[in-house]
Amino acid sequence: MSKFVGAHVSASGGVFNAPLNAMAIGANAFALFTKNQKQWAAKPLDDETIGLFKDNLAKSGILAKHVLPHDSYLINLGHPEEDKRQKSLEAFIDELNRCDQLGLDRLNFHPGSHLKQISEEECIERIAMSMNEALSVTNGVTLVIENTAGQGSNLGWRFEHLSAIIERIEDKSRVGVCIDTCHMFTAGYDIRTREAYDATWAEFDRIV
Repeated sequence: MSKFVGAHVSASGGVFNAPLNAMAIGANAFALFTKNQKQWAAKPLDDETIGLFKDNLAKSGILAKHVLPHDSYLINLGHPEEDKRQKSLEAFIDELNRCDQLGLDRLNFHPGSHLKQISEEECIERIAMSMNEALSVTNGVTLVIENTAGQGSNLGWRFEHLSAIIERIEDKSRVGVCIDTCHMFTAGYDIRTREAYDATWAEFDRIV
């Protein structure tokens, strides 16, 4: 079985530098931010930037399907305040469009947080609603939900959260899951032994 190993690499100086940074560490896969993850707005991708990214990706020998972009940490698709959910949704759609422009077919994201202002159930509904809205106005890019560590008011740390969100998605062909094993362990899933590891994945398969 082929294994694809990489890291979250810097896109400092321009998103087109990310493939070169991945190549420099001998990676055959990588993750990146397509814009500053701590800012809402970003300069639109121009043709030169897009071309350089695609050229450098080809030079690296890394396939686009082995690249996993991550969205901004500011985005909260389950925000309890509607104007702030809308702001997050607009930023999320922009991220999906940036992925599409770069020829990347997936976007990794944390599902959302209730901020202790609404119930988990309502937050899950808002996350799914946001995802459905984003899917309806974009094409081709898969929404990859990343599990969280269970800190604060973030959802996604239980397999049941992931299942409940996916259950509500209208176009399930464009939804996937990214499992962060560090987050999974911190959230209480035991993967310290082969037996525990296998049992945890069996639970994931059963629920999600």
